Amino acid sequence: MNTARRQLIGGILLFVSAGLAMILANTSVAQGYFAFASLETVRALAIFLFFLSVGVELRSEIVGGSLSKPRQAVVPIFAAMGGLAMPVIVFSLINFGLPSAAGWGVPMSSDMAFALGVLAIAGRWLPKSIRTFVLSLAVVDDSLTILMIAIFFASSFHILSLVSLAGVLLGLLIPSLKKAQPRLESVVAYGALPLFAFMSAGITLGAVDFSTSWPLVIGVVTAMILGKPLGVIGTTWLVTRSGLGKLPAGVVWKDLFPALLVFGMCFTLAMVMTELSFSNSPALHSVANVSVLIGLVSMALISGFALFARKATRG
Repeated sequence: MNTARRQLIGGILLFVSAGLAMILANTSVAQGYFAFASLETVRALAIFLFFLSVGVELRSEIVGGSLSKPRQAVVPIFAAMGGLAMPVIVFSLINFGLPSAAGWGVPMSSDMAFALGVLAIAGRWLPKSIRTFVLSLAVVDDSLTILMIAIFFASSFHILSLVSLAGVLLGLLIPSLKKAQPRLESVVAYGALPLFAFMSAGITLGAVDFSTSWPLVIGVVTAMILGKPLGVIGTTWLVTRSGLGKLPAGVVWKDLFPALLVFGMCFTLAMVMTELSFSNSPALHSVANVSVLIGLVSMALISGFALFARKATRG
């Protein structure tokens, strides 16, 4: 199965898994669902496989892909850095001095699978050069988030932070895993990520109290809808405009702009970060998860509409 088809099916499975989790968590089978969702070993295995694939992909890009060419590598690296910094700034300004400020890392990282899924659905017309650029940026984005987890959360010895680090390091350091990359990507797209989404997205809506948590909701959603795209797109423009780096041949801004909007979708790592940030506050943890889902759906619609609109104007 080709990559585009795998991304399409994987993206659909993610949306379906998250939606099913929300439904089950608010029905008579909620107790059974939460019993399954609490199996940390299963969730840890799913996230380990995901980051193992990220590590393998990162190594591949560094050795012979777009990250092997210095002037082209500069753009996705700096764009990913801007894309991490801006949502953190936006969120922190809104939540400054509040208990919810601990969630600064929640809107930090885009969801590679959801982003590529939306591109596969609404951006199939995009040239290969843009798809490659988006993939490279997504890999760097996830890798930098792992670095942030290593710096700020590894000392807590939370299982999700440890397996995330272990996965990306093994993927980077073991060259022979390259041979298993196609099969690994299929396992992640069709199994690991939908399973993690299913186990993480279930929230009992009746138990979520927004009355004292609006800054958290507004912070996460605003950081995803405005902060993340602004950081990625703005930094890409600055780096290329300054001459520090250059875009791949054949990439034009009218096509690139709607493609980069997909980076406003956060889910997998956002759910990891909600747990790491609010492990001692179940109420804030639930609100943060709901906020991520609101931002995810909003950005899926916005980016999808932008891609379809651009396609229409291209004729």
